[in-house]
Amino acid sequence: MKDIPAQIRAHLPPDGGVTDSIGRSEAQVIDYGDRFLKVEADSNVSANEYHMLTWMQGRAPVPRIIAAAQADGKRWMLTNRMPGQYLCTDTILDDQHRLAQLCAEALRTLWSADIADCPTRRTLDEKFREIEAGLRGGWITPEQAGDPTIYDVTSGGFASPAALFDYLVKHRPEEDLVLSHGDLCLPNIFADEKGLTGFIDVGWAGIADRWVDIEKCLWSMWANTTGVFGGKARPFDRQLLFNALSMQPDEEKLRYYGLLDALC
Repeated sequence: MKDIPAQIRAHLPPDGGVTDSIGRSEAQVIDYGDRFLKVEADSNVSANEYHMLTWMQGRAPVPRIIAAAQADGKRWMLTNRMPGQYLCTDTILDDQHRLAQLCAEALRTLWSADIADCPTRRTLDEKFREIEAGLRGGWITPEQAGDPTIYDVTSGGFASPAALFDYLVKHRPEEDLVLSHGDLCLPNIFADEKGLTGFIDVGWAGIADRWVDIEKCLWSMWANTTGVFGGKARPFDRQLLFNALSMQPDEEKLRYYGLLDALC
């Protein structure tokens, strides 16, 4: 990569890195062994990742920023390597009880953080404003929904993103606010043989309802164990996560935040 800013290049090893292809992010991630370089468009999300990584130091296990830069409409961030392995590795996916325990540990770790001075809010008020702007600008479309049945009116779906938004506003639940990762998928959670080691990709992190992360984590557990992204398909028992959390599923909130994810 030839356009790496000097303040980033000064911290890179002489040997080239390897592009990391895990996950579904549009960012380019380069593995340099003991550190990772993330390059993505300069946006509110990439800016928030920098702020949240800085704030989360000592509050939740996240990478340490070694160097950061902005240039040519891009953000560059070099961090240390998170110890452990992604939760979407076969050895973890093959043991659903362990997977559920690790996901529960990840959730409890986030929820234990003091959010009094958290710099970012991702509550429904903030998300509704973003959705309204997206609807006015025309950049929220049915094609963005991960579940195509959301807009299948023949099976009870919504006629349009605007109709879905109207439903979400009218059925807004009471929020139980905690530190939320915002994209708590298995590739963003790391663990070793002792347990959770940390989180990456915190661009969507901030204060939000705890069920935002439960819904996303549960969806990722299902998608990765059942072979949605390829690989071996395994049976999936979602109750294992709730057993590990000593909680009962809130079906209304799970559905609500699943629908909200189609718009933001």
